[in-house]
Amino acid sequence: MVETLTRPEASEGVRALARVSAGHLDMTLDVTPRSVGLARRIVGANLDLWGFGRLCDVAELVVTELLTNVLRHTAPAHDGAREAQITLTKIPGGVTLCIHDDDPNEPRQVQASPDSEHGRGIQLVKALAEVFGSALSPGGGKDVWVTLLVPHTPS
Repeated sequence: MVETLTRPEASEGVRALARVSAGHLDMTLDVTPRSVGLARRIVGANLDLWGFGRLCDVAELVVTELLTNVLRHTAPAHDGAREAQITLTKIPGGVTLCIHDDDPNEPRQVQASPDSEHGRGIQLVKALAEVFGSALSPGGGKDVWVTLLVPHTPS
């Protein structure tokens, strides 16, 4: 079953379309400070529904960092929007999360100074993810992905 959720209230600064099916979420949104929070909540809600509540905090942090990179580093389109697509897929023991944007520059880790307020996002995402990668997309832009696994607890 596919359910479509939309909230096109541009006056509120949020335009997003989410398509949800069993174990799969596709979401397209205009990236704004407000939509980052919306995306974070939608990803967390899906993880809860799929039984991966233990991944919510990590996944929400990763979504926040990667969408903030889109907001900071991607040039707006002619209409002023910065669009991104989020794909979240359930896999055995965890999820894969991919964010696509139109910027052809792959993310790069920088050495932030100790008092810098920026520059640690990719380092943080790499530390939290089982797998981290990025590649230029054949249709333009890039894909940045992570695999997040539920930690095993000793019996």
